[in-house]
Amino acid sequence: MAKLVVGDANPMKIFKFLFAIPLITLIFIFQTSTQSRYLMASGIRDGETVFRNVCAGCHVRGGSVVLKGSKSLKLSDLEKRGIADVNSITRIANEGIGFMKGYKNKLKDGEDKVLAQWIIQNAQKGWE
Repeated sequence: MAKLVVGDANPMKIFKFLFAIPLITLIFIFQTSTQSRYLMASGIRDGETVFRNVCAGCHVRGGSVVLKGSKSLKLSDLEKRGIADVNSITRIANEGIGFMKGYKNKLKDGEDKVLAQWIIQNAQKGWE
């Protein structure tokens, strides 16, 4: 009777290989979209969602305004007023400016900055 030879398959090598695949997969998953993970874990809404829920009532169609005499969010207007930066927009989102009231009570921690970054990015793109 002939012996069946499995070969040099070392059970420890197989275990290490089978352990490494899920580990590498997990590392890859955790490395992708760091900002999205942070936002989901903390409950912070993304800039577009905050804008739609808080700002779009007055700042519709790419930063245009509904109320006469109010200012737009177009990059040229932001630059004219010296507020075309994240810190200024963050401050205005919290405290308000002119006719606009502040929304500190409606924004979760960090949402003001996420919103400001989103507004600046869209202003730079011309509110496409």
